[in-house]
This record gives sequence, structure tokens and C-alpha cells, in this order.
Amino acid sequence: MNVRYLLAASLLVTCAVQAQDARPQARQELPYADCLRTDQINEWNVIDDRTLTVRNGPNRFLVKTTVACPRMDLGGGVHFRASESDKAVGGMRICGGINEQIVRRDDPPCQIQSVEKIDEKTFDHLKKKAKRSGSGAEPNGMVH
Repeated sequence: MNVRYLLAASLLVTCAVQAQDARPQARQELPYADCLRTDQINEWNVIDDRTLTVRNGPNRFLVKTTVACPRMDLGGGVHFRASESDKAVGGMRICGGINEQIVRRDDPPCQIQSVEKIDEKTFDHLKKKAKRSGSGAEPNGMVH
């Protein structure tokens, strides 16, 4: 019987340790110089309702939202709203911080969960899966 109690106690300790490790991860903001310049978008690709790739020049980014964001390209492009702290520093950049959003016409904005720099190979691989794509020639950029 003692073996059962030891196994049960071990299981409880293991579960408690795993629960502590399941805490939400802190945001990983990009350094300001590496942020996505929303005024210089050359190309964007909607991969799914939570995932977008964006290119501005040689820089490529993976943008994820906190929830499904259907029609994130509604209105002929992808529109971003920087956080107040980003605007204070200079605006026109999305770095993966709190309160950055994708703004959609006639729909509520979608909170950005993360912005990550990716390499050309990853960008091209995701682009092949895109539901919709566009270029920087379309109206995109910041919404105030």
C-alpha cells in the first residue's frame, strides 16, 4: 500500500511542477531598429485567420494575432495600429508589444500576439500556403 501512496504523491508533485511551467510566456518584443516598418510594406500574405507574413525590403516578418482575425486584409490591404508607446518613440513600427493591432474596416481590431523576423526560406514556404496576398502598392500602413 505504501507504494501506491508514493506513486500518488509523485504524480501530484509532477503535475504541480508542470502546471507552474505552463505559465504564459512573456512577450518577446523586437528591438526598435528591427521592428516591422508598416510604411514600407512591399508584400503581405494572409496564411490563416491568425497568421500573416509581411515583407518590407529584405526584411521578412511573421505576425500572429491573439485570436482568429478573419478578413484581416479587408479594405484592400493590411492596416496596423501601433501601441501608444510605439507612437511616442516614432510610430510606423510594429515590434510585438502590448496593444498593437491589425485594424479592419467595419470589424473590431485584432490584437497582435507576436512579431518575429523570419528568413527568406521560411517566408517563401509560408507564402505558398497563403489564402490571400497583396503588395505594398495597396493601401496599407498605420491607422491612427
